[in-house]
Amino acid sequence: MCKAFSTIFLNVISHLLSKVNLILLDKVMNNKNFKNWLKSSKLKREIKSFSSILSNILNVSGGVNESEYRAHDTTLKYWQKPSKLQDWLNNHGINAEVGTIPEFKDGGAGRAYFIGKNVVKFSANPVEAEVAKMVSNNKEVPTPVIDVLHLDGNLHAILHHRVNMDAPQKIKDAADYVTAIVDDHPEMDGFPPDKPTQEKLSIETLKEYGGDMSLLPYMILVLSSLSKLYQATGFKHDDAGPTNIGMMDDKIVFPDLGPNQTKDWDAEKALEKIKQNKAKLGLN
Repeated sequence: MCKAFSTIFLNVISHLLSKVNLILLDKVMNNKNFKNWLKSSKLKREIKSFSSILSNILNVSGGVNESEYRAHDTTLKYWQKPSKLQDWLNNHGINAEVGTIPEFKDGGAGRAYFIGKNVVKFSANPVEAEVAKMVSNNKEVPTPVIDVLHLDGNLHAILHHRVNMDAPQKIKDAADYVTAIVDDHPEMDGFPPDKPTQEKLSIETLKEYGGDMSLLPYMILVLSSLSKLYQATGFKHDDAGPTNIGMMDDKIVFPDLGPNQTKDWDAEKALEKIKQNKAKLGLN
C-alpha cells in the first residue's frame, strides 16, 4: 500500500475520530440523564486503539509511537535457529527445542509465546524491559514476571507465569474507571498507597462519570495493586486497563508492563521519570 494513500487514509480516520469525540461530548454536556459517560470514554479508547492498529499495519507516522518498538515476526528467528533463548528457558526448566515455534499472540507492539504454564513475551520497549527486570521473581509485587533475557538492541524476552486474563467483570469495569483517574490526574507521579486517598479518588471518579458505587471496593483493589507496583519500581502504569489485567492465585496481576505510548511518548524521558520516582521513594 503506497504511503500517500496510507497517509490520506489515516487522516480520514483522524477526522472521524474528532467528529466522534464532538458527538460524545455533546451527549455528555446536553443530556443529564446520559447513563454512563464512561461508556463514551470506552468507545473513544476502542476507536483510538483501532487507529493505533491501523497505524502499525500501514507503518506511517501519525498514530501512537509504537513502530520503532515492535517485536513481532523479528522474534521468530530465536526459535528457528539455536540461540541463547533455548539455553535460558532450559535453565528455567522449560523445554525449548530449536525449530519448534510455540503458539503465539501479537499485541500492539510485542508478541507472546505460550509454553505450557509459562509465557515468553518479546518486547522491544526499554521501559517495559526495565520494569520487568525490577520485579522479576518478586512475589510481593503484583506481576507474574519470572526473569528477563536481553537479546539484541532493545529486544528482550520476558518470562512469566501464564495467568488468567479473564478477570471478573467487576474488576475489569473498575480498571476502566481507574484509567479515568490516570487521565484526570496527570499531576500524580504514581498511585496513592493509603486507602483513604484511594477511596476519595474512586468515589470522585464514580460520581463524575455516573458509575455504580458497588465498584468502589474493586477500584480500591486495582489502585492498591498499582500502588504496590509503583512503590517497588517507581513506574506509574498508565495502561492497566481491563485487557491488561490478569488473575493469579485469586489476586490481580499485571502481565503487561508496557506503558501507554502516545504520539509524543519518549522512552528516554519515561526512563528518566522512573529514575526520579525511585529516588523520591528511596529505591536503589
